[in-house]
Amino acid sequence: MAVTKNPPISTQAQPADQKTVRRHNIGLVLNNIAKGGLRSRAKVSEETGLNPSTVSSLIGELIERGLLRDVGVRLDGAVGRPGRGLELNPEGGAALGLEISDDGLGVLALDLSSTPRYRAFFSQPNRGRDPEDVVRQLADLAREALTSFRSRNIEIACTIALPGLVGGNGELLEGPNIDWHQVPIRQLWHKYSDGLPVVLDNEARLAAYAELTSGAAAMLGTFAYISGGVGLGGGLVLDGRIFRGAHGFAGEFGHVAIERNDTNGAWNGDGTVQLLAGEATLARLAGLQADTRPPLADADWMGRYIAERLRAGDAQALTAVQQVGSALGVGLASLLNLLDMQAIVLGGYFSHLDPWLLEPIEAQIKARVLSQRWCQCPILFSAMGREAAVRGAAAWSLDVILQRAAD
Repeated sequence: MAVTKNPPISTQAQPADQKTVRRHNIGLVLNNIAKGGLRSRAKVSEETGLNPSTVSSLIGELIERGLLRDVGVRLDGAVGRPGRGLELNPEGGAALGLEISDDGLGVLALDLSSTPRYRAFFSQPNRGRDPEDVVRQLADLAREALTSFRSRNIEIACTIALPGLVGGNGELLEGPNIDWHQVPIRQLWHKYSDGLPVVLDNEARLAAYAELTSGAAAMLGTFAYISGGVGLGGGLVLDGRIFRGAHGFAGEFGHVAIERNDTNGAWNGDGTVQLLAGEATLARLAGLQADTRPPLADADWMGRYIAERLRAGDAQALTAVQQVGSALGVGLASLLNLLDMQAIVLGGYFSHLDPWLLEPIEAQIKARVLSQRWCQCPILFSAMGREAAVRGAAAWSLDVILQRAAD
């Protein structure tokens, strides 16, 4: 996403113009109904603090635009006449979450009630493939997903999760695990998607947003999401907001160096968390041959396969997981010393190995985090599987539609 700068600070109080007030009020009404479900006009007025006539006017406009619908009389327990129930109109918009990963493509389409209308995942090796061909495939998937809605004359938002550094001009600047560099994703998307509006973001960051909105961290405000796969991705949430950093690149946890002596092919020649705890290292330590993994295996295959071996009592697999967990714990300890998180959420292949990873991770945190005696940081495991990034992308698209309605 584009990096935005703060506006100049003024010492003079500036009056809000009518358009700004209206945008704010529409946002209040939409978010109240989106988060609270079926509501009466009176309830919306009570909870937003807006006067009933303002609420009635805004709701009338939103119904006319197809974003809300009146579902009839509803007894809501309030004193007086029963209010007429209101909810987001499911057919009023299509929120698409899409993903390009090193091993496939994914799409999830939500309607305005957050109900999934379409989901599909395709396994294919994207490393070294022509980016234009892959983006064309993704655009075809988006068009297919939109057929699950009765009309195309609706609000549509698309968010694409990408495996690497995303620039504000719509480029994938670096995708090391798929060997893509400075690829103009937005330009290609507009070429093949008939101009569908799009937001681009890092896949782990969007997975963190999924955990924040409906996952393991839904009740938390400050946490880190770490995803295990060919690479290790990271997303940071601070005080309930995605943290992007000064240039939009925060969260590259996999490239944090934790061992100076290991130079076996890490990104910058040092022992990074990704090198020491990534999928390739786990496979090597567990004694897997290069041809063990099926050609079109999905992103969760490694975690499931190692878990099966562990349940069967495989000693080499157990040692491998303990070594990976220990390396991961060293990296997480540094993260906790720096940012004092409420929790860590582990996704990707890590989420299948929670009974075996937890002990070595916690041992390193206990030994290395200065504050661990006074504030515990639980290690949580994602239940979203390979859907984490597309679920976060779809949730982001839904927010884009609601924000656009307010504008």
